[in-house]
Amino acid sequence: MKAIPFLLIFQFAITFCPAQSSASGSSKIASVIAAIKAFEEKEFPLDTTLTAHPLGSFAEADFLRRYQFYKAENETINSIDVQSLSLNDQINLDLIRYVVQEQIATYEYKEYLNPILSDEGFHTSIAGRAKQKFTTKKEAESYLRFLKDIPHYVEQHLALMRTGLQLGICQPRIILNGYQSTYEQHIVKEINKSVFFKPFTTKPFGINETDWKVLVTAVTKAIETDVIPSYKKIKSFFDTEYLPTTRTTLGASYFPDGKAFYEEKVSHYTTTNLTSEQVYQIGVKEVDRIRKEMDAILKEVKFAGNLKAFIAYLRSNPRFYPTTAEGLLKEASYIAKKADGMLPSMFGKLPRQPYGVEAVPEYLAPTYTSGRYSGASVRSKNAGHYWVNTYNLKSRTLYTLESLTLHEAVPGHHLQTALAQEKDSLPEFRKNLYINAFGEGWGLYSEYLGYEMGFYKDPYSRFGRLTYEMWRACRLVIDVGIHTKNWTREQAVKYLADNTALSLHEVNTEINRYISWPGQALAYKIGELKIKELRKRAEEKLKDKFDVRSFHDTVLSHGTVTLAILEKIIDHWIEDSLKKG
Repeated sequence: MKAIPFLLIFQFAITFCPAQSSASGSSKIASVIAAIKAFEEKEFPLDTTLTAHPLGSFAEADFLRRYQFYKAENETINSIDVQSLSLNDQINLDLIRYVVQEQIATYEYKEYLNPILSDEGFHTSIAGRAKQKFTTKKEAESYLRFLKDIPHYVEQHLALMRTGLQLGICQPRIILNGYQSTYEQHIVKEINKSVFFKPFTTKPFGINETDWKVLVTAVTKAIETDVIPSYKKIKSFFDTEYLPTTRTTLGASYFPDGKAFYEEKVSHYTTTNLTSEQVYQIGVKEVDRIRKEMDAILKEVKFAGNLKAFIAYLRSNPRFYPTTAEGLLKEASYIAKKADGMLPSMFGKLPRQPYGVEAVPEYLAPTYTSGRYSGASVRSKNAGHYWVNTYNLKSRTLYTLESLTLHEAVPGHHLQTALAQEKDSLPEFRKNLYINAFGEGWGLYSEYLGYEMGFYKDPYSRFGRLTYEMWRACRLVIDVGIHTKNWTREQAVKYLADNTALSLHEVNTEINRYISWPGQALAYKIGELKIKELRKRAEEKLKDKFDVRSFHDTVLSHGTVTLAILEKIIDHWIEDSLKKG
């Protein structure tokens, strides 16, 4: 989530090519990486015993200090002669620049004063820590320190939000209906019912009984005296300060310097030089193209009415919806396992890390999207997870489940992120980096790839895939419409509801997301279009030499990258493939 500071760990582990890259350029890149790594480790120590605040410090002075550091590093970055660098060093430089410029923009536009989205926030991210499993006393003690630091963490973020309210940098009231579910459920009467107690429901084998009893007593007290009171403060803040006074305007253009802020978000999330208006026009064209493909499905199933009537039919027919949460999870698991079996035909390199399928956590589900990927470090004891939302089953469409699964699990986000983490040749910061245009573009391309993998045999499932593609095309129109063209929420809801077969619950949660997270929704379609464009280029140039497995391996070979870098990588691969004869 963009508004919550995220620790990027940089490691000086670049492979240099002295014959192709200038020593000064390479050494400067190495210097920047080393400086950022040292700075981040000082700001957010991995060993929480080294700091009084294991969750970090988030006062305005902290953000100013970080901004000044990144501004200085940016000057070094801008002094490097790009033309003298090898392709590998060009990629490293561009990605470091991307990370540093994001940090600079976050401060200059005061994004840190708005650390919530319509479905998440600073207070939901810490609840995610309760997923971890302990095997040692040291790990449990680290978790205890984390719990005790929550009051400080919450107080600092509430202070930031109060300043944001004064400056008009906050979320619109209209998108926060039901938001209380993100914090009220942590205000429990029975400690063992708290999400934060979950890691202590079962004693690990590696901790003796005496130590375990001491830890359980300490954690119980921490939840009672630190965690629950913190969430009560959050509730009081939202009930008495935030919701009554937050803004009634909708688009980012109403922020201070809002138009420039939104154009920066367009550039950041698409990693292109496209203007918001150009993105909008691309969206209009894509909506028109996909609409024609949808109309063809109506003819195939011999539906007598128009698209609007067909969508109403899909939304009202019980056959297209799960009846139990378990049934939905089983169906998603079956699709995921089927996709696993098809991967060798599409990819030469597969990750070692497995993934599981589980429900979206209850503390997120009511305002959350239909599904997401929840990754885990390959060095941890956890697998990645494909989250499926089982809340409000009448809103969970089965005809879109194949697309959702291919996007969030494999060959989408799990395959992509696990491979990046396992690639030893990448510098450490690139293993953990996530650029939306690449990551979400790959996810949407993975949905499209389902045709070649043997999915979408049913016309309704094909319509579901088109609905998901149309959804991403509509985003280009809606996001720009909201943030630069004064679209109302009702206008945005109608546009998405009329053009897709998403459930109305999903439509409303999605529109809230676009309002609260300017520009992020643009990444999907712009990224997918670029990957498709590059594949077409490769197929046309290589003809019978084109190998889809090699193409996909190459796309994912450098971890997450900007679209401009991806184009360089694929063009280089095409040239090498042609030379091989």
